[in-house]
Amino acid sequence: MPSIAAIICTHNRAALLLRALESLSVQTLDPASYEVIVVDNASTDATAQVVRDYATLFELRYVREERLGLSWARNAGAAVASAPYIAYLDDDARAESQWLETLLHAFESVVPAPGAVGGRVWLDWAGPPPAWLPQRYWSLYTYVDHGEAGHCLSSGEYLVGANIAFRADVLREQGGFDTRLGRRGMSLLSGEEAALLARLREQDVVIYYEPKAIVWHAVSQARQRRRWFWARLFWDGATQPLLDHGAARSPNFYAAQTYHDLRRMAFFSYRWLQAVIQGNQEQRLDTALALVQRLGRLRTHCLLAWQSLRSASVI
Repeated sequence: MPSIAAIICTHNRAALLLRALESLSVQTLDPASYEVIVVDNASTDATAQVVRDYATLFELRYVREERLGLSWARNAGAAVASAPYIAYLDDDARAESQWLETLLHAFESVVPAPGAVGGRVWLDWAGPPPAWLPQRYWSLYTYVDHGEAGHCLSSGEYLVGANIAFRADVLREQGGFDTRLGRRGMSLLSGEEAALLARLREQDVVIYYEPKAIVWHAVSQARQRRRWFWARLFWDGATQPLLDHGAARSPNFYAAQTYHDLRRMAFFSYRWLQAVIQGNQEQRLDTALALVQRLGRLRTHCLLAWQSLRSASVI
């Protein structure tokens, strides 16, 4: 039986999938010690053919998940994995050759034993990063680097789905990833791994950062444009209410949150105008981004308020 499963979830990105599979085919870990599972999430391109072609080079499994959504796909991959540890790699990422070996070593050597392990995610810009984008916002592109030393994750640190692994029994005990969260088609709603890690923290499960487990995440030209970045900020804000307080509160609660969002938007608008007048470019960008992110929160709070009102009227 393999010791660790590497799962790639993909939707209509057959060309990118090739690079991810290539990186898994040259791992330093003994090929008999790991399995590779590709979850085709309702793709309409050549994804299935790419998997068939690559299966002649090394052993891998193909799973079709028709329910569109990254969380559905991740859970489908975990359901068929036979290994005691499960690692996730994005279809637009490539793993360093020692990735799986390093993750497995962390699971088997760290004391107390971790329930989740993740590592660095470095960004592959295919050239210099955009001059307009400060490095402090690289985390929105799934950038992760918490230093050179391995350690248990602190409260202010995070891991991302592009480079994260779990003990299979822990992942299944938690019910997998929340299918209300995660990318779905063109929607950039996210937060599914953050929600899962938050549940593990509440149960005092060890979450470990292993700096030698390195993944390179491609940043396409489309994602280097300001338009994508602003959309990413909006959906980041739209995700936060679901992470903060879920979707089962009263209409009055969501009305209060909506009011708070509007007040914060007014404040950020004032600070933005102040920055424009003062010529403070850094504050101008930060407040504009905060305003867009808060707009995302407002969107979700309004939807949750409407859903809560409809539920109350039915009762």
